[in-house]
Amino acid sequence: MSKASSLLTRRTLLTTGLAGVGVLASPALIGRAGIATAQTSFAGEGLIVVSWSGNMELGFRERVIEPFNAKYGTKAETVGGYDQIVPQIMAAPSDNPPFDITITDEFTTIAGLGENLFVELDRAAIPGMAAVYPWFDDLRPAAARNFGVPFNMGSVWMLTSAESGLPHDTWTSLWSDAAAGKVTLDAAAFYWNMAIVALMSDAMPGIGEVGADAATTEALFARLDQLRVAKWFSDSSEMANLMLQGEAMQSIMYGGDVHRFITEYDGEFLAAIPKEGTASYANWFSKVRGTQHSDLSDLFLAYLMEKETQEFFLENNFEVASRMDVGPPTHWADYPTSNDQLAQRYNLVSMDILNNLFPQWDALAARMKETIVRTTNG
Repeated sequence: MSKASSLLTRRTLLTTGLAGVGVLASPALIGRAGIATAQTSFAGEGLIVVSWSGNMELGFRERVIEPFNAKYGTKAETVGGYDQIVPQIMAAPSDNPPFDITITDEFTTIAGLGENLFVELDRAAIPGMAAVYPWFDDLRPAAARNFGVPFNMGSVWMLTSAESGLPHDTWTSLWSDAAAGKVTLDAAAFYWNMAIVALMSDAMPGIGEVGADAATTEALFARLDQLRVAKWFSDSSEMANLMLQGEAMQSIMYGGDVHRFITEYDGEFLAAIPKEGTASYANWFSKVRGTQHSDLSDLFLAYLMEKETQEFFLENNFEVASRMDVGPPTHWADYPTSNDQLAQRYNLVSMDILNNLFPQWDALAARMKETIVRTTNG
């Protein structure tokens, strides 16, 4: 997966942001059958769920979709998607969306709420919501909290070739002489690159500089201009090829891709959340307006919030479960176990930050292209 949000259309976001949220639909309830008695009520019924793409989609199919179908006799399926999620819903008839539930991060939530594409939920009717880390709501506007359930949280990791000898626990390594010409970073999602610089700065807490004024963001780009990059990757597959071929020795990797990669290439790469902390995204799942499978959608959202579901998914994943009672997996030694740890190390690219970026989005995208040219041959 590449968190390349810059591919999405910005027109609605630039003019409305969360202000575009209109009249809310009636809160959703588990209507056909209570969760405890739903074992056979939905047998044979289909459901389409978007769960990003790549390794995230593969893991979601194996660890969520297949067990759900086995439990309820349903025909749920997952499809990949990212930048076309909102346009696809908007292009379809309002009473016949292309999928029933979609994964959303902060960016996709803003875009979807601006067009009234998601259904408001009754959180009190969803077991497990009381067990969620406050982190997931703390930086989310109140107007957006009822339009989905928080499943987990992903972050930007540092990936380092084990044979390189490069430090793998600090973002400063990307700028070191030893890494010069052996670094690859995401060409499309400029704010993740900006966030890395902000994490190394003491000017503002966390990644606050990312959503600051033009002079502040220019200072972040000026620091990025000092990198010496082998090639800026366009997607996760290209990044993996650059690392496997030895053209790059150090990169960023998004949390949903980490486990499968380092497991497949056991011992060849080191993955870590650097000591300065990281920038993060929250994976929520939202019910799409007009779905013909409203009750089954509610059941699925409730399933996502079950402790056993999140534990099973985390067994081969490096994204933090939303439930506080999900313990550390064996493969993740420094898994956060408190809300304070989340707040200290995991810095959400929040809706507020994104709304601050939207008015200067085109200028920042153009500035990112300048950085690519300045740090490589293009």
